[in-house]
Amino acid sequence: MKLLEQINKFVPYFKKLSDVNAFRNILVVSNTGLGDTLLSTPSIVSLRKSFPEIRITFLINKKMFPLFEGFEFIDDFVLYSSGFLSQLKIISEIRSREIDTIFLFHSNGPEDIFFSVLGGARNILKTTDNVNHKFLTIFLNSANIEYKHNIEKKLDLVKVFNPSIISKKMLIPHHFYKKNGFIIKNQNQNYKYLGIQMGAQDAYKMWPLENFIKLANKLHSNFLNIKFVLLGSTDAEYLISDNFEAAIEDKESVINLCGKSKINELPILINDLDLLLTNDTGAMHLAIALQVKTVSLFGPTDSKIYGPYQDFNIHKVIQVDGSFVNIVPKKQRGSDGMALISIDQVFEKTCEVLGL
Repeated sequence: MKLLEQINKFVPYFKKLSDVNAFRNILVVSNTGLGDTLLSTPSIVSLRKSFPEIRITFLINKKMFPLFEGFEFIDDFVLYSSGFLSQLKIISEIRSREIDTIFLFHSNGPEDIFFSVLGGARNILKTTDNVNHKFLTIFLNSANIEYKHNIEKKLDLVKVFNPSIISKKMLIPHHFYKKNGFIIKNQNQNYKYLGIQMGAQDAYKMWPLENFIKLANKLHSNFLNIKFVLLGSTDAEYLISDNFEAAIEDKESVINLCGKSKINELPILINDLDLLLTNDTGAMHLAIALQVKTVSLFGPTDSKIYGPYQDFNIHKVIQVDGSFVNIVPKKQRGSDGMALISIDQVFEKTCEVLGL
């Protein structure tokens, strides 16, 4: 990282002159987490539908690739991994494809500047609201400080090239929309399958575990036909799920699938749910893309920016003002903001969406 920061001081001198007419081989970049990658798909779809003649290559985190392999709107992929040698390989890939335009929909510096400029692209566009970004002069776009949804900010980069079609819906490969069945359902019982995503990328975005437990017990005491399907993939989520299962009154009502599905199996699992109750997570965005009902919980983050942006009739949000936790560094933030969401609020909204 420090090496790239030093190299990047000289990188702008190697930047080719921008040319909006050079728009034939493009690279779209969203190489971080699941949610950010999904939020980039409306822009990718808009590019493909507006400019069917261009070649689109997707630079994607190799962990996310199995979920997007075969994506109908992409011609080719470059798989991202961190490290200096990996960045040199990415530069070689960009040069061999003669990439002329790069859309940095979601990417981390200093790597993105390094491979974009040294890859030889003429046009570099980056989603940023930082008016003091040290490399702002090399971008074809300016900083976007407007209050709008993250999907719209990414689409603003596409609009630089005057697209004829704008799509605002998140999508994944077509074959994931088939209901294949992941959960073994008891056909003799009219169960409601409530998926629960208790984890999140950052701890301050998580509704307290004890609240999820109390909510589940309350739901089960009122409605015996509920099954709680636990999702997650990290070590921290394993522990949370185990603690939930241990504390729940009716163990038979819990289906603990935390860590039991690969990234390309997660859509199949979510398709089986009647509702996903979730924090601000990638799983939330995946359920939205799949048109599976959601109730999402927001406190420190803003649902108007990061929440549902399609099919509002099936995606419900509970938003409280927990922004006060944002005044301290991320790693020091607690769940105080999320704790402002009451159990009764979530109970009522969950029952509403499930039709109970």
